[in-house]
Amino acid sequence: MTHPNQLLTNLNLLDSGHLKRAALLLFHPNPEKFVTGAYIKIGFFRTDSDLLFQDDIHGNLFEQVEKTMELLLTKYTKALISYRGLSRIETYEYPKKALRETLLNTVAHKDYAGCTPIQISVYNDKIMIWNMGQLPEN
Repeated sequence: MTHPNQLLTNLNLLDSGHLKRAALLLFHPNPEKFVTGAYIKIGFFRTDSDLLFQDDIHGNLFEQVEKTMELLLTKYTKALISYRGLSRIETYEYPKKALRETLLNTVAHKDYAGCTPIQISVYNDKIMIWNMGQLPEN
């Protein structure tokens, strides 16, 4: 069995025996204790200035992605319901795989040195996702 420190070392998540920021973000139950702004804000807007409701998603990055996906699919977007025989089929406005990939990229490329959370704005006809970060040059 691999010792936890060896696993963290293999994943390059330790620096001189101390956890790197990435380890805290990925595994600590409350990364905001160490990294300000390490959470996701999501809101449903009628217009740019008319916020109808919102949620803040906290926890480690794995939990944030799962909770955000669940909220997007159950509270913030609609699914068309159809039936094939006795089976219920839900067709979402945005493909689940594309939504998850976008969210994973947003979390992975966020600049966690900035203190601003990831912001997701959902409208009737679009979803806008913003983070403080940049894509790699190439």
